[in-house]
Amino acid sequence: MRNSAHGTITQLSLLAIIFVAFALRAFRLGDQELRGDEAFGYFFSLRSYGSILRDTLRLHEPHPVASYFLQKAWIGLAGHTEFALRFISTWFGVLAVALIYWLGRQLMLPVSTATLATMLLAISPYAVWHSQDARMYTISLAFTLASTGLAIRVWQGRGCMAGYLYVLVSWLALHTHYFAAFVILAQNVFAVGVALQRDQRQRFNQWLRLQILLGLLYLPWLVLARGILVSYQGTGDSPPIGVMLHRSLSAFAVGETLPAEPRVIFTWLAAALSLCGAWRLASTHPHSQRALGLLTLYLAIPLLATWAGARSRPIFNERYLIAAVPPFYLLIAAAIGNNGGRKRSPYFLSFAPRLLSFAAFSILLFGDVASLYRYYADPAYSKTLGWRELAAALDRLSAGMPAEMVRLVDNRPDPTLWYYYTGPVPHGTLPPAAYDREGAKQEVAAWVQSGVQRVVLAMKTSKGWDEDGIAQAVLSERFALIAEMPVGVWTVQVYVRPPQEMTPIHVAFANGLTLVEASVQPSRLAPGGVLAVHLRWRGTANALRGSEKIFLHLVDADGALVAQTDRPFGVTELQMSTVSYGILLPNILPPGEYRLLVGLYDPAKEGSPRWLTVTGADFVELGLVHTG
Repeated sequence: MRNSAHGTITQLSLLAIIFVAFALRAFRLGDQELRGDEAFGYFFSLRSYGSILRDTLRLHEPHPVASYFLQKAWIGLAGHTEFALRFISTWFGVLAVALIYWLGRQLMLPVSTATLATMLLAISPYAVWHSQDARMYTISLAFTLASTGLAIRVWQGRGCMAGYLYVLVSWLALHTHYFAAFVILAQNVFAVGVALQRDQRQRFNQWLRLQILLGLLYLPWLVLARGILVSYQGTGDSPPIGVMLHRSLSAFAVGETLPAEPRVIFTWLAAALSLCGAWRLASTHPHSQRALGLLTLYLAIPLLATWAGARSRPIFNERYLIAAVPPFYLLIAAAIGNNGGRKRSPYFLSFAPRLLSFAAFSILLFGDVASLYRYYADPAYSKTLGWRELAAALDRLSAGMPAEMVRLVDNRPDPTLWYYYTGPVPHGTLPPAAYDREGAKQEVAAWVQSGVQRVVLAMKTSKGWDEDGIAQAVLSERFALIAEMPVGVWTVQVYVRPPQEMTPIHVAFANGLTLVEASVQPSRLAPGGVLAVHLRWRGTANALRGSEKIFLHLVDADGALVAQTDRPFGVTELQMSTVSYGILLPNILPPGEYRLLVGLYDPAKEGSPRWLTVTGADFVELGLVHTG
């Protein structure tokens, strides 16, 4: 009866932990914007299965195809929202929480140890972050967990089915992330060690056959992708081993949202707890000692292999280490759980260390909670950069114009913007390749040739692509900059070209200048957009003192000013064939007709008098524009 009640409590506890894991991972799942890698994965998954396979090899995509295949199948059912894209990671993240308990029991660790490890993974800020990221990392975590648990069942002689499932799951893990190979390497090192220590020749021969089968199944892909593995240069760094250990253990312990100083403390706490857990496992049952051997290899080999691989090229990144998380949490849990079977020890060698471990464990849990709070609540640690706001701004600034006459560009390749911008205007990147000034010139010339009259550029610091301002320089050669506005971390600029045909005006001013022609684009206004005004003047420089300005006013039916722009007006403007101006429109613009007025004034004179036309008017009405 007691065992039955204890089993019921354990099951209810596990269900509660899994529910918490799901709640943490589903909470605000679609609130944050996609980051660049997520958007890349989304667009990559939109291709056909054959194209995904071919393009992975052709483009030297550094991750294999399983997660892209899975995402393609999923979005066909669930849709293309941020929530839908990330739910795959959430599902596998929750599955991993259940699997770590199963792995702990396969290792014959006590229920309390396996349950504590399950709780640690459930609330891990590191695991939660990846479970809310539309990438392959939690898929890799779940597959490598299942692979290791099935490997134990193979070593225990649990039948052929376990072996075939092991090969299938391991094969899927290798096709999800290349670094899954480090977990399989750890399994093989452990298998060799067990075979050397005990007479396990028959089981080792079975294990060896499974490894040969796995290798043969994976070999075709390995041959095809060998160029990727050799040539990939990475986007991470190459830290010293001490820095690597600190970054890895602190990320596993409390994620990456706490300040640097506290994370050092949590690194030491986590390291001390894992060592304490290792000591407790080493001093109990032989099966706990064997579990310690596997967990040590399972943690150390992925860490050290990833670090060693980054010595010659910058490929180290904390997210590549996710497969090493389970042994880390199982070792920490072993420091607290009731491992049983220990020989009686003096007070200070038994109770006191456990009390200190419990205190350190409690501090670690506090760090997890604080890190999760910052992840959910602090914008500084959000993935959201303002892509939605930027996409909306591009939509407004291109509104009212025929789509074929506009181009939207950014000055660095990031697919995230084009996930959020879903309008009809063609878009791309300028320059089209890193530092490609000639390519940018050819692109802009092609736009001019095809009749493009407006280009909206979303610009920010573009290290490694366009830090020299090629996009701005090349656009300025063929287009006029008429508006600029900050949007999040970007600067958005609007460039225009005048139409070939403009409306005749022929309004003469009293001092010898004549406004010859004008054009306004678009005629239907979009709130928050920009109105482009093109003017052609005729006159001599003698008519100007050098202090004049031009004003453009947009007024409503009652004559109230709605929007305006004022710019210096001098000899340069007279010498240009066409001068282009932009009026940024307010975000709230009631439907109706608006009058567009233009005039000149001299702010250097008392009262800033306006210039008068020969008919005595102090402005010229260019026409009516509409909204709504």
